[in-house]
Amino acid sequence: MSLEGLFTWISEEIKWALFIVLFVALIVTAFKRAWIALIGVLIGLAFIGIFIVNPEVLINISEFFAEKLNLGN
Repeated sequence: MSLEGLFTWISEEIKWALFIVLFVALIVTAFKRAWIALIGVLIGLAFIGIFIVNPEVLINISEFFAEKLNLGN
């Protein structure tokens, strides 16, 4: 018996909870016209979208920079 299924379920639920919280924050900050906070919320949504939903992007980014900076030789 493994805990992999439980871990997968919990990580999916946390991802959706973060999306919901940030979308509510997006609506509230847009309604209050708090533009700086709105930009922060948008950056938070971008980080969740890039790094939590699709973590393989981190590998691609690091390989890109390693290739450009010649770190692999």
